[in-house]
Parts: sequence; structure tokens; C-alpha cells
Amino acid sequence: MKSQYVVELKAGQTVKEVFVLTKKIVKDKKDGGLYAILELSDRTGSIDGISWDGDSLNDISADDFVFVSGNVTEYSGRLQIVVHSMSAANDSDIDAEDFLPRYAGDIGAVMKSIIECAGAVSNVHLRALLDSFFGDSDFVKLFSLAPAARTVHHAYLGGLAVHTLSVLRLLQSIQPVFDFLNQDLLITGGILHDVGKIYEYSYKKNISISHKGRLLGHIVIGSEMVSKRADRIKGFPEDLKSKTIHMILSHHGEIAWGSPKQPLFPEALVLHYADNIDSKMEMIRQVYAKNRGKNKQWSDYHPFLEREIYLGDEG
Repeated sequence: MKSQYVVELKAGQTVKEVFVLTKKIVKDKKDGGLYAILELSDRTGSIDGISWDGDSLNDISADDFVFVSGNVTEYSGRLQIVVHSMSAANDSDIDAEDFLPRYAGDIGAVMKSIIECAGAVSNVHLRALLDSFFGDSDFVKLFSLAPAARTVHHAYLGGLAVHTLSVLRLLQSIQPVFDFLNQDLLITGGILHDVGKIYEYSYKKNISISHKGRLLGHIVIGSEMVSKRADRIKGFPEDLKSKTIHMILSHHGEIAWGSPKQPLFPEALVLHYADNIDSKMEMIRQVYAKNRGKNKQWSDYHPFLEREIYLGDEG
């Protein structure tokens, strides 16, 4: 088990520990030779690294487990490890729990709540579609384990289920306000909108994008998954199938944000905003957690929120 985690590191510390090498960029020195810009990670986060002897890292690649010896310094307001030596670590000596962040709560309870929402859908075709997913034990295992993102929000094992349940709760609270919404379609879209993420990400050593994820992305993967299962259900209405798939294709809201389509009917639009609210609030929650106890009034600039967040007088 690791004795030093990223979140515990402070400037001035000596590091002798195993990490996942999540980034390696080798560059030329002005006076000859090579240096390497690194990113080192474990389940608590990532830290920048710099090795002034890039030539010694030829046999080490991104996603390798590495044993690092070095010192923690501060550069441009960020911690980094100045690496003195780095060598490949033996995978058999690694405890994966040290490197993969995981939902701290009861993921079984989260999945139970999602399945209860699915069970409340009364439309026979949408219910059959949901049953085809949640009656598949392999799917349930993947859905309960997958992260919702690599870094941005709910970026931990179980994150997809946690995010999905939050979106469902938002949708359930919105529907009574706009009673013309089709509750069954809204809930089905909420459950399935990110279903493609079970194949978009790889998470054996760290959370990364799979080959399929790079080629297709979760929106395309998810729409294909739903289309195939709907086609196996006798009499599934074509318009209902198209609307369900449209909710997956449009849930990012804008083409500039990765949606092949913009939301074109009320349930799709509401799903987009619920998804957006939950992801943004999770980002802000992470900002507060990161800055807790630092006595800062404002966070650093957040590249995805495109602003600094007010932390209050206590930070």
C-alpha cells in the first residue's frame, strides 16, 4: 500500500513512491539532451513532474506504473515533483485501489434507486427497453463501475451511476412544474443519456479514454446501444425510438459542445439542462473541496467553468 499520496504532498518533501505516469512529453534542451514534462497520478489526484534527464526515460511510457524518487517544489503557484530517478514498477506489486478514485458511498444503493426509477416507467416499450439493459448483469456491472468523465466531473469509479441518479432527481423535480412533459420519456432519457460511457473509458490503471471512445465518443456509442436494443423489442414504435435516441444525441445541448443535434423537443431540452446543472455543480463542489482550509476568497481560474469561483471569507 502506498505511503505517499498526491493530495498529501507539500513543497519541500522528499518523494519515494509509486505513481501512474499519466503524461510524458519529451523535449530538447537548449544546450543538448532531453528533458521530460510529466504528470504523476494516484487515486487522490495528479501532480506535475519534471525530469531534466529525459534520455533516462526511454523505456517508460504513459500509463506505466513508475517508482519515483525526487523532491516536491512549487513552480508558478503549482506543486511539482522534480524527478531524480524513475523506473518501471512491477504491476504484480501494485494495489489498484491506490490509483483509481472510487465513489465513497454505497454504489449498490445508488444503483437500486436508478433501477427503481426505471421500474416506475409505465410505457410498455420504454419499460422493456430499460429492462433489457438492467436485466443484463454484465451491463449492470459495467454501469455501476464506470466513471462519468476522465477529469471534469464525477471522475471516479461509480461516477456514472452517481451522476445519472442526480440527473434523474432533477428531472423528477422539474416534471411537476411543467406537467405537459412526458415523464416516461424524460426518465428513460435521463437513465440512458450517458450509457455509452461504459465503453468510452478505460480504467485499469487510471481513467483514460478507450480506443472506442476516441473513435466514436459516448454519444454515438450510446445511441447505437439503444438503437440495437430497441430493434429487438417487438413493436417498438419508430417515432418513440427516434425520440429516445435524439435525447442521447442532443443532451450536450450545442453542436459546439459535442452534440450532433440540438434538443428539438421539450423532454430533450430539459434533459440537457439537468445534465448541465449536475455536471457544473459537481465541478464547483470539487473547487470548494480543493480549496478547503486555504483561506482564499477566490479559486484559481477554472478552464471548464471559464471563471473563478467565489469561496467566501473562509475559503
